[in-house]
Amino acid sequence: MASKKNIQPFYKNWFFWILVAVALGYFSTRDTNKPAPAVDYMTALREKAFADLDSGIVSDKLLNAKTSEDERDELFVRIPLERLKPGTVLDFGVKEDSNKSITVTILSEKSAEVSVVSSNPTQDISETGTYAIQIFEGSQILTDNIDHPLIQKPAIILENLSYGADKGHPALSKKYCIAKSKNINGMESAVLRIFPWFDPTNYPSKAQEFSFADNQILFGLSVKR
Repeated sequence: MASKKNIQPFYKNWFFWILVAVALGYFSTRDTNKPAPAVDYMTALREKAFADLDSGIVSDKLLNAKTSEDERDELFVRIPLERLKPGTVLDFGVKEDSNKSITVTILSEKSAEVSVVSSNPTQDISETGTYAIQIFEGSQILTDNIDHPLIQKPAIILENLSYGADKGHPALSKKYCIAKSKNINGMESAVLRIFPWFDPTNYPSKAQEFSFADNQILFGLSVKR
């Protein structure tokens, strides 16, 4: 009878050759030409930017000339006006009129800077002022357009009653409202706009509404460096 000392090397050699066969089969059958999965870095960056936005942190990548219509619609819905961090810059304009713009820079939780530019063939006006920030529900704010009511989301009211035409500041309104509005038919996406105020001194025939007729739409979102 063969001793264990003689049998043991046989099993060791047999197991070794099985391992060799399995390894050869694996390397001969795998597809070495198959490319590694591509990582969509732009999608990852966008998703991170939107996740940061939920906390009030904005990114230049979110809204610029390259932003698609769908991404802009999502931004208008998600941007948390009540949580925007100091240094956030919101650029508003009128699509049909490149000579009008309003830029709002968040200075702190309680204050913001507003810069207004208005140009026409006879006059160029550029003024900058500092405003106090208050937060209200959009549905509590009155505008002069019932077809585009402000939606039930937090809205910003900027106020400084020392401005206005009667105070020698024709370009700066005494108040501004930054809010999301949506057509009452419900068929359109929400839009983020800024509305100047019809104050009772300069607009006595108005009912102290915010002016939808003079609104401007958000077209740029960035951070002051």
